[in-house]
Amino acid sequence: MFRHVLCVYPYPRTSGSRTSFPPLGLEYVAAALRPHAERIEVINFRHERTPSTQPFLRPDTDLVCYSINWPLDLERIRDDINALPPGVMTILGGRTATEDPRYWLEACPHVNAVVCGDGEQAMAEIAAGRAWSEVAGLSYRGDDGRIMFNPPRANAPLDDQLMPARDLRRQSYYLTSKGVSTGIKMDKVAGSRGCPFNCKFCSFAVNPWGVRRPWTPRSAASIVREIEQIDADLIFFVDDVFTHQPDRVIEICDLLIAKKIRKHYIVNARLEIAKRPDVLRKMEQAGFLALLIGVESTQDATLKSMGKGFTVEQIRQRFDVLRQFRMLLNAYFIVGNIGETEEQMLSISEFARSLGVDLIHVSRLRSDPYSGLNELVANTPGYHLDQGGFVYSDNYSAQHIAHLRKVIDRQFYSPRHVAGVVLKLLRILHWRVLARGALTIPVFLTLLIASQTNQKVRRWMAKPPG
Repeated sequence: MFRHVLCVYPYPRTSGSRTSFPPLGLEYVAAALRPHAERIEVINFRHERTPSTQPFLRPDTDLVCYSINWPLDLERIRDDINALPPGVMTILGGRTATEDPRYWLEACPHVNAVVCGDGEQAMAEIAAGRAWSEVAGLSYRGDDGRIMFNPPRANAPLDDQLMPARDLRRQSYYLTSKGVSTGIKMDKVAGSRGCPFNCKFCSFAVNPWGVRRPWTPRSAASIVREIEQIDADLIFFVDDVFTHQPDRVIEICDLLIAKKIRKHYIVNARLEIAKRPDVLRKMEQAGFLALLIGVESTQDATLKSMGKGFTVEQIRQRFDVLRQFRMLLNAYFIVGNIGETEEQMLSISEFARSLGVDLIHVSRLRSDPYSGLNELVANTPGYHLDQGGFVYSDNYSAQHIAHLRKVIDRQFYSPRHVAGVVLKLLRILHWRVLARGALTIPVFLTLLIASQTNQKVRRWMAKPPG
């Protein structure tokens, strides 16, 4: 039995921080440790004045767990870990730690182990006293100091009975952008793990060591039971593809409607959901607010090479259906796709407008481990990867591609368009949600519109909060 456990999300606030989101994976780990600890604290550096674990250590702290999910601030995180007292058991997890456990065990002498893959069950086994040599997915120091690597843990579905330890949060989470809050509480729910598709730019279909991860859903009843316990009005489903089984989506919606749960939901979806207007209608009735859809490119050749499974014409046809429903439509695009010209990249804003989407998110093409892009780039003359894994070419530098991304945003988000999205949002939101944010939403939206045209406002909104 541990006396005092710290679960640390070690990423501090920055100008681009999405402070709305709680560290859900870490809260799952905390929930799994409950039967094995007298006291547990979850620390999110994005909500703390000092990004350091030291102020939270107690004389009885005997376990510290770090969630290292992103390849950001790694030197600072390493230094924070190395500042821990040597007698405190220290275990790391998260996607970035999983990708290179040897680095963390060599760079941090006091780290005892790295949990590779899903952490809940592994941490429960460690806390229960299971021999470390028998904990699947664990990398650790043996008795002789050598680094040991256990076989990978088999992919497993989410436990219907295990809920994130939301009661351990030190603060509430609100829909926030650049430090400006709407006053609307926000939370996350995981309804499934894995992705059933094989888009060639994406690594979501495999786990961090390259093993395919099948799509595994939770039951509709357990999802709705969790939502009933959440006091937030806005819920973001972290599922890679929420709409993969349309009949299951209907089951979730029917339960939400039957229980008269009045919340809003944001989900990742595939264009194929447009083939089921009945599901879309039910989602609209149940309070689903926004669909986030991967379009990725305006070019048929690129869509084919990615393995997206649809053409530009099919994109247009399916958005003709999606526009009929009162939900915000967000389209994801990628800039810097292999073989595309600058003119084709810049056509994104016009194409998105023609689809009638409300929001776009443009990202740079990046090669993640096991996505398959490394081989494609290596076999395509004139294309390269920078240190961050972003793709660039002899014709278009990484800096130029980043510039094009900003140009596309400016072309799409005109003041008139943003005002239209604001009005649509106000028509969709439940009156209760609007009432809670009555004082802050007008300020938030006014700043958002002004930032599209006024450079000083953009610079002010980019400043870190606090």
